[in-house]
This record gives sequence, structure tokens and C-alpha cells, in this order.
Amino acid sequence: MLREASSCFPFAFPIILSKLSSPLLLTLTLFIAHPDRSGQENYCRWKGEPSQILTKNEVNQEVAEKTERVHDFLVKEDLDGMLLTQVRNFHWMTAGTIDNQIVLNKDVGAASLLIMKNGDKYLISSESESDLLMDEGLRDLGYKAKIYYWYEANPVKDTRGDIIKEIAGDGKIGSDAPFPNTVLVSDKFQSLRYSFTNTEIKRYRWLGHQVAEAVEDVCRALKPGMNEYQIEAMTAQSLRSRGIFPTVLLIGVDNRIYKYRHCLPIGAVLKKYAMVNVVAEKWGMPIAMTRFVHFGPLPKDLAENIKKVAEVMAHYEAATVPGTTLEQIFQDCRKWYDEVGFKGEWRVHHQGGAIGYNDREYIMYPGIKEVVQDRQPFAWNPTLPGTKVEDTIIAFKDHFEVVTKTKTWPMIKVNIDGKSYEEPTILVR
Repeated sequence: MLREASSCFPFAFPIILSKLSSPLLLTLTLFIAHPDRSGQENYCRWKGEPSQILTKNEVNQEVAEKTERVHDFLVKEDLDGMLLTQVRNFHWMTAGTIDNQIVLNKDVGAASLLIMKNGDKYLISSESESDLLMDEGLRDLGYKAKIYYWYEANPVKDTRGDIIKEIAGDGKIGSDAPFPNTVLVSDKFQSLRYSFTNTEIKRYRWLGHQVAEAVEDVCRALKPGMNEYQIEAMTAQSLRSRGIFPTVLLIGVDNRIYKYRHCLPIGAVLKKYAMVNVVAEKWGMPIAMTRFVHFGPLPKDLAENIKKVAEVMAHYEAATVPGTTLEQIFQDCRKWYDEVGFKGEWRVHHQGGAIGYNDREYIMYPGIKEVVQDRQPFAWNPTLPGTKVEDTIIAFKDHFEVVTKTKTWPMIKVNIDGKSYEEPTILVR
């Protein structure tokens, strides 16, 4: 069985197995052991995608820009240093080149970066992680290792606090996670991630296209008779074969799509209609998108609803302009739903919000104080009964860019104030 599986994706298979839940793992194993190979070639083979698409100079440029942001933050908050332990901040600070995540469902990593106001940079890590992290890039980025043994960080005594004290003396150290001898400032620090650098945009464009291709390949390979667990496994394969890790896999079929806005797979068998909804990340940067497939002509209500929700999505994209408050977008979204004949429908499901280094950096809500930043990613996800439109975009001063758009998926054109917007529709097969 494993020999047959490895012939399909020799490098990805062990990685996939280590990251899937038991029901999904069982389904994937059975699916691979007794496969229907037709159509599978498009998404199953390992793509050999790069671990990094930036040059060394680009990495150094991005890290330098972020180091300056951190320094300005330290000055503003009257701190002498900042400790980064959250996985997303570790990725952010190292331009996605180094990963401190060992337990895949935990956002607090196995090592920390300490950036001091005077320019000194340290890795605070157990001996079991330090060599790997230093060898894989932290040494080249100017970090010095401060090492402790694994048993010295425990509830009785945490040596990491002594290391902080040794470096900072009486200085005040901020932290993005609870840590001895530090002050928790994670909420304030988060906004440093919002506005992307040029090299982050380069990575995000590549990643958005890869995620879109992965999902759309699955949609074209689906067949009536497949069950939701099988589709979930196919989607995981398609993403992992590109070196991308799924953090959300919502799969629904037929009536379950109409009944539930969040369809966790339960094994229902596909007859005519399927939804594939993912959040997937690489370099700590998540991408969100949803696609639908229907076998046979669309029912009238579904054909009308996808057009209407596409119109709402176009309004969201048009409104996502740097300088616009999220509170204003929230107030306007209620009118957009009214205009398509679904008054109050915005209450049924959250509408999305900012993305970038978290599945949602924040979700839009009444009274929110956030403002759209230049070069900030967003993932809106308006829904109507039976359907949804969800893509990931980047907001610029004079336009927005959809990073999850391909040239081969069917689209709907929506006109708003004389401008045309293209939104993904349902693939009819």
C-alpha cells in the first residue's frame, strides 16, 4: 500500500500523513490504496516547489525593513527589546526563511527571537533546536544563540527569564507571548505585519496563484460518488504537493452547503454540488479562497444567488481602499445585502477581514477601529444561501489585486459605478 502511495507523491506522502486527523488519514489511506487514477495526475504528483523564491539580497532587504519597524515600535512603546515567539512573528521577522513551529496546531513556537533597541539580536532556544535554527539562517541574519537545556524551562523554574535578565539588565522587554521577565504587547505589535513589503508581495502573489491552482485542480477532478473525506484528502494532497500547508479544510456537498455556512466534512457523498474552502499557508502567510462545482445545469435559485453574492463581493473589493475605516465598510455592507434582496443576511456569517500572517488578522465587526492600510491583504467572504465568494486580495492606494485569480476559472462580471469587477462563479461540469 505504501509503495503504491509513494509512487503517487513520494516526498509529500510522509508529510501529509503526519499532519492529518485520524478520520482524514484513514480516508486518504483507503483512497490511495484503492484509487481511481483518472484526473488525479493534475494534483497528486510532487511539484518540487521552492522552499524560498527570494534572493539572499531580497531576504536581507526585507529583514532590514522589518528591523527598522521593530526599532520604531520599541521607541514608541518605551521598550528596550522585543521578544518574538509566536510562529507567525518568527516567520515575519525572518522573511519566511526560518520556522520555529514544531507542534503544528500551536502558534507559540519552540524558540524565540530577541531584538534589542541597540541593534543586538539573539536566538533564545533549547539546545535541541538552536543548531538547526542558527545553521538554517539566523547566523547569517546576525543572531547570537543563547542556549538552555530542555529541562530548564519548566513551571518550577524557567531559566529563560534569567537569560532575558542577563541580556537586558533592568531594561523593559516586550513580548508577543507570555514569557518570564517580559511585558505582553502582542496586540500592539500585530499591526506591524499589516502593510506588506515588496518582497512579501512577491511571495504572496506566487502563493496565491499556487493555492488557487491547487483548489481548482481538485474541483476539476471531482466525480459524483466521492465523499467529503475523500475530497478533503484530495485537497490536502493538492496543497502539500506544492509545499503548502492547509490550516482550514471545509468540504461540503449538496444540501449541506445550503444548510450550513461552515461545512466540516462528515463523509456525505457528492451527487451534484460540491464546495472546497481552504486557508493554506507557506512562509507563515495564509491564503483564503472558496470554489464550487456543480454537475449539470444550475438550479435557478443557485444561479441567481451566485450572481448576487458576486455583486456583494465586488462592493467589498471596491471599498477596500487604504485610509477607509473598517467601521465604514461594515455600515455599507448592510446596504449591499439589502440591494441584492437579502436584507440582514450579513448576520448569518462573518464577512471576513484582514489576512496576511494570520488566518484573519482581524474580522470586521461593529465598532471596529481598524483602517485599511496600503499594501494590506484582505480576504472577504460574503455568503448567500447555497453559495459564497471568497478570494484573497491586496489593497493598494489606486487599485486592488486578487492574488487567488487564475486564467482558467469561470468568472462573473459585475459593474459598479462604471467599473467592471470579475468574480469567481460556480464551475458547471
